Amino acid sequence: MNTEKTCNFYKLLSLSSEAATMTEIKQAYRSMALRYHPDVCRHTSEREEWTRLFVQLNAAYETLSNPQLREEYDYNVLGLRRKTAAAAAAASDEVSLRKSRCEDQKRRSNRSSMRTQRMKHRN
Repeated sequence: MNTEKTCNFYKLLSLSSEAATMTEIKQAYRSMALRYHPDVCRHTSEREEWTRLFVQLNAAYETLSNPQLREEYDYNVLGLRRKTAAAAAAASDEVSLRKSRCEDQKRRSNRSSMRTQRMKHRN
């Protein structure tokens, strides 16, 4: 049986829950990958085990960092419910709202810096 399918990727990356954000997933992967990279292993007897763990860490990161693969993993392996269309739409709306707020903030910042430059040129 494939160990990647039976392994809980969230636990492998030491994440507390399946609701982990992309930033948390990335940080956890980097931390674990640096810690268990086969080139860092000082004991040759453990190198094979570290290599196997490192391969699993890569598979976990590739799966959890891709939203589509993550949803399939959550549904097929962990048995979690799929996102409903309404939940997916709400998440999409939230992302759009955040993007528009960010763009508004950038525009305001640009206006402010342009005003400051004009005032400097007047003096």
